[in-house]
Amino acid sequence: MLNEFKDKVVIVTGATSGVGRQASILFAKSGMQVVAAGRNQLAGNSLVKEIKESGGKILFVPTQIEIEESVQKLVEGTSNQFGGLDFALNCAGTEGRLAPITEQKESDWNSVININLKGVWFSMKNEIPAMLKCGSGAIVNISSQLTERGLIGASLYTASKAGVNALTRVAAVEYGKFIRVNAISPGAIETPMLERMASEEVREQLKIQNPLGKIANTQDIANAVLWLFSSQSGHINGQNITIDGGHSLLI
Repeated sequence: MLNEFKDKVVIVTGATSGVGRQASILFAKSGMQVVAAGRNQLAGNSLVKEIKESGGKILFVPTQIEIEESVQKLVEGTSNQFGGLDFALNCAGTEGRLAPITEQKESDWNSVININLKGVWFSMKNEIPAMLKCGSGAIVNISSQLTERGLIGASLYTASKAGVNALTRVAAVEYGKFIRVNAISPGAIETPMLERMASEEVREQLKIQNPLGKIANTQDIANAVLWLFSSQSGHINGQNITIDGGHSLLI
């Protein structure tokens, strides 16, 4: 499977942390030319250093995913420098301010929706034409298993990710002849976001409750994205794959 990725071009949004960072490292090891997008220049420089020292190919592009002009520059720059675009992992996101619905402000809504939902829309809106010029492609959007549950205080985050699921389905049927579009909905993952959203006690409880006796790490999700990019998943399109160790099956 790995040989099919040699010199392919992939954009990763949210590449400076969590799943995006781990996926960027995996893609580079698989032979891809990685264009890592994010707003944290120091974290981006660190990622570039790590990948280049291991022999990988990477370019970091500072990007504000909620501003279309910034996304346009990202995609156009990628196509111009590398001659096209084959894959995209859209996982830039924020949990926002956690609070009950009645305590949320319009500014909270705008912040979360603009990054998590509008950012994915801007990304696909620009990635798809670039892939069509190459004749084919595959996109994976990172959603959340919380769209099927009700976590107190996370209404805006949950709503934004439900929107990502809808965008994924529509893009999959509009462009499926050329570009496969799927989503991954992780459960709890060992990331800085989880540390912000859940106390150490809650995180330990999540591990105990999980049928596997642990929660996912970023490599688990990155591996699944690589598989969805590969020819081995060639007839999978418009799907939302839950990766939570079976936690959502519990009554």
